Amino acid sequence: MFPWYGILGVFIIIFSEFTMFLRIQPFVYWFTPTVWIGYILLVDATIYLIKGNSLLMNKRLKFLQMLLASLDFWFMFEIYNKLVPSSGWHYLNLPQSRLVTLTMGSIAFATIIPAVFETYDLVRLFHIFDKIKMRIKIPTNRLFINTLIVVGIIFILVPFIVTTPWLWALVWTGFILLIDPILYLFHDEKSLIMLVKKRNFKIILSLMLAGYICGFLWEFWNYWAYTKWYYTVPILQNIKVFEIPVVGFLAYGPFALELYVMYNFTRLLLSKRIWGIGNF
Repeated sequence: MFPWYGILGVFIIIFSEFTMFLRIQPFVYWFTPTVWIGYILLVDATIYLIKGNSLLMNKRLKFLQMLLASLDFWFMFEIYNKLVPSSGWHYLNLPQSRLVTLTMGSIAFATIIPAVFETYDLVRLFHIFDKIKMRIKIPTNRLFINTLIVVGIIFILVPFIVTTPWLWALVWTGFILLIDPILYLFHDEKSLIMLVKKRNFKIILSLMLAGYICGFLWEFWNYWAYTKWYYTVPILQNIKVFEIPVVGFLAYGPFALELYVMYNFTRLLLSKRIWGIGNF
């Protein structure tokens, strides 16, 4: 049976669209967080209908942890955005109240990881990439792993030193290069390096597809929104997917991988392997 909250998700999406197009106050300001809440509810309910378990039905603590991790991660990316005045994203038509803006933004930021991971779970149900086999060999010696970590550190520090429109290529890959090798050193099965080593590309490709699906929906819904963001990316800026230059849109795949790696690194930090306080 289709869970009740999935039907609620449909109504939330419809209500969000209705109030947004008619510019009904104060709901018009809350379009982005509410429409994504509706999306998450709908997708989770669909997953439960198909396979009999889902994050909201069976892993609510994990879902809550995703919300908190998402909020923390995106505030960090907002700091990076402030460091690069020549490129990045900017917000339009924010509420006059800073408290409302902070609350609205926090809810929207908290939906990012759950949206990507729920979409990933849905993509996996269709087994799109299960038969894909690639023979990619990467070195896994200590020198290679340490080199990745050093390059990752350089990438995430560059924004504090140099201003360049190419910065975001570093931001969306730097944390992968820094964090994933650490996951690999701890023999974490979720490490991207471990997945490549075992030729398990279905997880990587499904994550990237989930990133592009969510990216398309983020940009689609943002295009019509009243309170919205826009981009200043001085690279092929006239070729766009809705509001975002195509160069920026291509980053949504790596962005999903980055969220995956960062989330699993947080899980590792809170695991008994390091601190002895239980699994994340």
